[in-house]
Amino acid sequence: MPKPLVSTVSSSSATACPSISTRPQLNRAELAGWAALALTLCIWAAFFISLRAGARAALPPAELALLRFGPAGLLLAPLLWRRRARLASVPGKLWVLIVAGAGLPYFLIAGWGMRHAPVADGATLIPGTLPLFTALLAAALHDRAALSRWPALLCIAAGIATLLAMKAGQADLAQGYAMFLLGSLMWSAYTLALREAKLAPLEAAALISSVSLALLLPLLLWQVGQEGLSSLTLPRISKEQLLLQLGIQSVGVGLVSTLSYSFAVAKLGAQRSATAGALTPVLATLLAVPLFGERPDLATVIGMLLIAAGVLWSQRARG
Repeated sequence: MPKPLVSTVSSSSATACPSISTRPQLNRAELAGWAALALTLCIWAAFFISLRAGARAALPPAELALLRFGPAGLLLAPLLWRRRARLASVPGKLWVLIVAGAGLPYFLIAGWGMRHAPVADGATLIPGTLPLFTALLAAALHDRAALSRWPALLCIAAGIATLLAMKAGQADLAQGYAMFLLGSLMWSAYTLALREAKLAPLEAAALISSVSLALLLPLLLWQVGQEGLSSLTLPRISKEQLLLQLGIQSVGVGLVSTLSYSFAVAKLGAQRSATAGALTPVLATLLAVPLFGERPDLATVIGMLLIAAGVLWSQRARG
């Protein structure tokens, strides 16, 4: 008799609580998403470091873009061809938003902006305004729930406003800030478009890298046609600089972060992924101190603290 009783209790418990068996799977999926997002944040911080290093070495953004999209674009081109039927089913407007928001146009805008501002400011403004733009764009698309954490978003906005107000009147910085804000808006549109397109991470990476490379080659050919081969600075940069850019741009940003961010969006959602991205400035600023001697001023510190507070508040508000 005891044996059937145990069997009966076990089966009834499983029937009464079917979610117990699935809960660990859900937890593992979220943990995997957070791990992918943490890796993405580290690479994003290194991305700003490499852009600043390229600017200090007078390496044009178009040639940095060749390092970013060249290897990844060539490597993933066969995948783009094999998945052409799947990619063809994605609406054209989503193609444009994905490629523009994470591909060549975004890269050039961020690269030019980094020529006018230090790492801390660029890394604060682009990821820092990302949650705001993502929420506003989502709300414009009739997703009112995106604004449900409005106090946290206002805290992030206050950090951005503080940074802009305390550095108003510096013309060179203003150019960089305008590009950074435009880049953040483009990245927000990419995040939402990626969610709607439902592309696999490798498919998104192939689309971004291969199409961006196809767009970049005519630009480089035009540059050579106008100024000659001597206009290309890649052969003249140091081996260390070349390896740095290849490692961060081609491998880190070009392949790893595209896959890890796409994975994080799939597991955690577009807005949660974008909000956590606002922590990038802290990592980038800490790296810029020993590498470039760029110590953040008071405005940057206050802005980053407000942004970090808004990010933590937003995540706590999700429960």
